[in-house]
Amino acid sequence: MSKVDNIVDKMTPTSAVWSIPTFRVGMAGLAGAVAVVWVVFYLATDGVFLTDRNLVNLFRQTATTGIVAIGMLVVIAQGEIDLSVGSLLGLVATVVAITESATGGSLLLSLPVAIGVGIACGMWNGFWVSFLGVPSFVVTLGGLMIFRGLSLVLSEGRTIAGIGVGIRFLGEGYLTGLAMFSVLGIGLGFAILPLLRLRDAAPKRRALYVWRTLMLISALIALVWATMSYRGLPVPVAIALLLAGCIASVLDNTPWGRHVYAVGASRSASRIAGINIRMHLIGSFVLVAVICSVAAVLVAGRLGSVPPDAGQFLELNAIAAVVIGGASLYGGTGRVGGAVLGALLTQSLLNGFSLMNIPTAYQYGASGLVLMIAVFVDVLSKRGRNVFVRL
Repeated sequence: MSKVDNIVDKMTPTSAVWSIPTFRVGMAGLAGAVAVVWVVFYLATDGVFLTDRNLVNLFRQTATTGIVAIGMLVVIAQGEIDLSVGSLLGLVATVVAITESATGGSLLLSLPVAIGVGIACGMWNGFWVSFLGVPSFVVTLGGLMIFRGLSLVLSEGRTIAGIGVGIRFLGEGYLTGLAMFSVLGIGLGFAILPLLRLRDAAPKRRALYVWRTLMLISALIALVWATMSYRGLPVPVAIALLLAGCIASVLDNTPWGRHVYAVGASRSASRIAGINIRMHLIGSFVLVAVICSVAAVLVAGRLGSVPPDAGQFLELNAIAAVVIGGASLYGGTGRVGGAVLGALLTQSLLNGFSLMNIPTAYQYGASGLVLMIAVFVDVLSKRGRNVFVRL
């Protein structure tokens, strides 16, 4: 390990002793909260909530928010934020719909166009933040309005149809047989990956690796049970699963991942350690934009057409998922598994309330309250339990 990585490893929360109980309590508590919500809605809906059909629908709904939350996690872990992802998704989905309509549904053309638009938008945000020094809150708030305006101009304020079968399969298709088990097998490989480091890990970190693996395997078992008893594994869920595994592995096992947390933990120390902070920030905004472009393709495929308000409020749901999942808005912490669980919790609330025919206003209110409580816990941890201190 290089001298830079030695310094960074001391800065990041993954190497601290306190990260083990923090992960246990946070992830286990979040999983317990999801379980409690499911039991409550199971009783309130006379068992409808936990039917295989509704669970598969819930997983499909969670996939879009979870995918965007994974990218948002990388930005928040570096102490930044991206408020433009909802409008970016709407813009990319609009461009995809226009491309599909003009070409008669050319998947090989629509996907590169979507990724290209995402890269351009990500570089736009990253340039303003990293080179011009404008706060990411302001830059991405401007991006929220700019991207939404471009989407409305391109779509002329109307819903664009004409999505081809290729994109539609990505958004609403199912994997069965060998394809399904291949994806689940890859997911299992990501789950047991931490066990390969048990021999070289410190005794206190071994418990962390074992605990993380058990939780991931349990989640895969629940996913297999729900999907095999219905029509199969939804393609968006499979894509979300693969993206989560890849990003989590990169963050946990590469110098780039350690540097992401280091930049969020201390900019000055990261600069001394020789980390190129500007390139890291640009990379994070490009990454979240590309991941958001993938989600945009899935949304276009699921709907079969793209309305002018596609992606509205998605940025709030993604941020809520990341914060509820244990990431700190101060930067330096957060895990992909937590972000996905946070997305599952927020979508479970919305799904359960919809089944109970609770008005949308109350659904938003409940989701906002959960977010406020999660942020309060984060702030309280930074204040050393001084609840009424305003920093």
